[in-house]
Amino acid sequence: MKQRDIAPDVLRGFALLGILVVNIQFMGLSSSEGARGEWTLGFANGSATFVIASLFAGKFYLLFSFLFGYSSNYIIRGERSNRSRWIKRCFVLMALGALHFTFLWHGDIIFVYGAFGLLLTLFFFRKDRTIKIWTRIVYIFSSTLILLVGISVFLAEKYFPEESLQAPMETKLDSVLLDGSFIDAIPARLELWVYGVSTGVFLQGGMAFAAFLLGLRLARANFLSSPIDTKHNNKLIKTGLFLGAPIQIIAAALLLQNEQSPEPSEAIYLISLFGSFVAAPLMSMFYIGVIRKLVEEKPQLVEWMKPAGKMSLTIYISQSVLTAWIFSSWGLGLFQELQTWQVLILAFGIWLFLANLATIWLNRFKQGPLESLMGSVTRGKS
Repeated sequence: MKQRDIAPDVLRGFALLGILVVNIQFMGLSSSEGARGEWTLGFANGSATFVIASLFAGKFYLLFSFLFGYSSNYIIRGERSNRSRWIKRCFVLMALGALHFTFLWHGDIIFVYGAFGLLLTLFFFRKDRTIKIWTRIVYIFSSTLILLVGISVFLAEKYFPEESLQAPMETKLDSVLLDGSFIDAIPARLELWVYGVSTGVFLQGGMAFAAFLLGLRLARANFLSSPIDTKHNNKLIKTGLFLGAPIQIIAAALLLQNEQSPEPSEAIYLISLFGSFVAAPLMSMFYIGVIRKLVEEKPQLVEWMKPAGKMSLTIYISQSVLTAWIFSSWGLGLFQELQTWQVLILAFGIWLFLANLATIWLNRFKQGPLESLMGSVTRGKS
C-alpha cells in the first residue's frame, strides 16, 4: 500500500490556523464587520489588524480550497466509478454545513465547498490543458469583477456621497450573543449567513473554485509528494514572497490607516480588501512552498501539524464549538469583551489545543469522528 503523503495533511493543519485567525474576529468582535472601526484603534489592536489583513485574510481559504481540489484526486483515482462516492461526499458536506451555519457559525464554508465540489465533477476527466485554461478564466473573471465593484463603490462614494452606505451593517446576532439564548441565535445566524454566503460567493467563490481546479490538476502530477523539485519550489517561494508580500503589506497598511481615520471610507476599505484578495494567491504559493520545503528537509518541525490535517473536518467544527462556548452569552459570555489582539492570541491557543487533541485522538483511533462518519456514509459496501 502506498504511504500517505505528509505534505497535504501538514498544509491542511496549517490552513486551519489561518482560517480560525480570520474567522475569530467575526466570532468575538462583530458578527458582520470583524475587526473594524474601534476594534483597530491603539497600537496593539492596530498591529493585530495589520497581521490578520497582511498574513491571513484571503490566503488560507485559498490554501484550504487548493487542498480540497487536491484531495479529490485521492477519491476519484482516475476511475469514473468513483464519481458517485465524491457526489455523496459533497451532499454530506452540504448537510453538515447546513447544521454548522444554523447552530454554530454563520461563516461556514463546508456548505459552499460541497456545492462547488459538485461543479468540480465536470472537470475530473478533462485534460490538464483544459483545466489549466479554465483555472485562468475563472481567476481572471473573478479578479476583474471584484476590482470593478471596488472601483464602482469608490466612484459612487466620491461623486454621490449622500447615497453611499457608510454606516456599519447592524446585525441581530450581536445583541443575541451579548444577551440572548441559543435558540434566539438560530434565526439571527441564518439571516446573516444568507447575506454572507451571497457576498462571500461573489467575493471568494470564483477564487476558491480556481484553487479547486489548480489542486485537481497538480494532484495528478503528485505536486505535494516527495521528492520535490527543489529548484522549482524555491522559485515558488521567492515569487510568492517578493511579489505577494509587498502587495499585502500595502493593502493592509491602507486598510488600517482608513479604519483608524476619523471618517473611514467604505470604498477605500473595499478596494484594499479586494486588492489583497486578488493578490492572495501569491502568498498562498509562498506558504505552500515553505511547507513543502520543510516537509522535505526538516519534517520534524512540521509533522506535529499532520494529525490536525488528517482530521481537518472535525477540527474545523471543533473550532466553532469552542468559540461559540467562549463568546456566546450561554457560554462564557466573552463576546465583545476581548480586544482584537487578544482574540488573535486566543485563535493561536485554540488551534494549538486542538492540534494536540488531534494527536492524542489519532494515537487511539484511525480517523477523526467526523471523518469516520463521512467515510461510513460515502463508501460503498465491500
